[in-house]
Amino acid sequence: MYQVEVQVKTLTVPEWLEKYCQPEKFVPLCRECPQYGKNWSCPPGMTTAAALAGGYRYVQVIGLKVKYDEQVLREAEHSPQRTEELRQETYEAAKKKMLQALLALEREFPGSTTIMAGGCTLCRTCARAKGEPCRYPEKMRYSYSGLGFDLGRISDELLGMPLLWQKRGLPAYTVAIASFLHN
Repeated sequence: MYQVEVQVKTLTVPEWLEKYCQPEKFVPLCRECPQYGKNWSCPPGMTTAAALAGGYRYVQVIGLKVKYDEQVLREAEHSPQRTEELRQETYEAAKKKMLQALLALEREFPGSTTIMAGGCTLCRTCARAKGEPCRYPEKMRYSYSGLGFDLGRISDELLGMPLLWQKRGLPAYTVAIASFLHN
């Protein structure tokens, strides 16, 4: 169905913030997302990258490349609904496993934290949409793009996994980016 490839690069936090974080350019784009204001991991009103990362020295930037086999690519061409089902079964499943692995790593290294690709998907509907506090604040991690990072540059330059876009169906692969911050 799919294969996973992982790339990891280590940077100092100041280098990472300077080279790849441009909140003035990227955070305003979040207003176009249907999750804007409806997910605790996303804008508006969330922390800044500098505030979140300021106490850390190092960051491991992790790229998770989910490569689809020919059967999945053919199936995804049939309908937008089938495309979304396949994306949930593959990319979203791999992303959830990556989050679980990073949360386990956080337990091994107390005081560390993780940033994840996309909005939090721990709950079917985020409590923020109902004006309620986060149900799982110990597991929720902030959105990489919501913090203002240039995911295209990170994916291409740092990880060697250029982002692909597809109008219909699935691209040959999809990339999820996460970071593990620690001292």
